[in-house]
Amino acid sequence: MISQLMVIGCYVFIAVLLLVAIKYSSLSRLLKSVIVIITAVFYLISWLAIERLLGWATPATLPEAFRVHWIHIQEPNKIREEPGSLYYWISSIDDANLQITPPRAYYRPWTVEDAEAAQAAKQRLEAGEILNGRISYNVLGSDARETNKETRTQGQAAEAEEERRPSFEFLTVAPASLPEKINPIQ
Repeated sequence: MISQLMVIGCYVFIAVLLLVAIKYSSLSRLLKSVIVIITAVFYLISWLAIERLLGWATPATLPEAFRVHWIHIQEPNKIREEPGSLYYWISSIDDANLQITPPRAYYRPWTVEDAEAAQAAKQRLEAGEILNGRISYNVLGSDARETNKETRTQGQAAEAEEERRPSFEFLTVAPASLPEKINPIQ
């Protein structure tokens, strides 16, 4: 709430500076009015854009390797014509499976394959497993796709787009291995 008040305060401060500058300028009244209206429209547009960003999941690409904290599946709703979505709360991990970023929410469009994988991973999380994930681009099957590319028509462009879409693989994290303790000298 404080950050929203700070943003509003900045908008008001800039508007006051603009009004003072316009009052003492020698521009025509029509040009001054246009400047004030354009500024007000920009404030409205930027406020609506910023408001959509506050706390919402990002549609950016997921990191190559990540730790899964939670998954939320929103099924498609045909009555309201909502397509459905998958939300992942994840952290990036390094080669040693250590978290290198704080958790962040990611949004992915709902597909049957991704929803099934997400549901299986969510059940494993609910069972107490710690999961890592990684993006798989189905590289092993690329030779078969190359031969099929030549026989495609324009109506099959959606299939080509679907083949390039990455899928996710969820892996159970092994328990941490601790070094053996040495008995103290007695």
